[in-house]
Amino acid sequence: MSEIRAYNKADYILAGKSLKAQGIKGEIKILPFSDDPADLLGVTQFELRQGNTTRCFKAEKLRCHGKYLAAKFVGIDDRNNAETLTGFEVWVPVEDLPELAPDEFYWHEMEGLQVITTKGRTLGRVISLLATGAHDILVIKGGGDEYLVPATNDIIVRIEEQDGVMIIDPPPGLLEINAPDAL
Repeated sequence: MSEIRAYNKADYILAGKSLKAQGIKGEIKILPFSDDPADLLGVTQFELRQGNTTRCFKAEKLRCHGKYLAAKFVGIDDRNNAETLTGFEVWVPVEDLPELAPDEFYWHEMEGLQVITTKGRTLGRVISLLATGAHDILVIKGGGDEYLVPATNDIIVRIEEQDGVMIIDPPPGLLEINAPDAL
C-alpha cells in the first residue's frame, strides 16, 4: 500500500460506493453520489469502508466512465485484487473536493442545519438528504415530526452558514402532507 496522509475521520465524507472491477488492470468502478463523476477527479486519497473494515488507498489514475468513476489505486494491479474492493462505501477527504459556486453546497454542509420557514416556523434540523431522479430531498426532523422537502432553489431561500440556519419557503400544503398531525 502507498503512503497515506493521516486525516481525522471528520475530515472525510461519503462520496460513493464501489460496484465492481473494471477491466483487467485493477480498476474499480465507483458510483459517485454527486451528479458528476468529474467531481472526484481531484481526489488523491480514498478510504473504502465496509462494516469494521477500512482500507486506505492513494489514487494512481482516475477517469470518468459515463456516470461512473473508474479508479486505479496504487497496489491494486489486477482484476482479482480489484474484485476484493466491491461493495465498499467510498469516503474522500473534504479538502480534495472541488470549490463550489457561492450558491452551491455539499450535502455534508446542509446536514445539521436548523430549518426555519420564511414565516418564522422552526421545523427542526436537516438529518440527511435523499437523491432522487428529479432533485434531492431534505430530511428534516424536529418536535417528533419528519418533513421531506425538495432541495430546490424555489424552496431554499438562503443558508446562513455562520448561524447554522436554512430558511425555506415551502409551497402551500407541503408541510401538512409530511406531518399532518403537527398542525
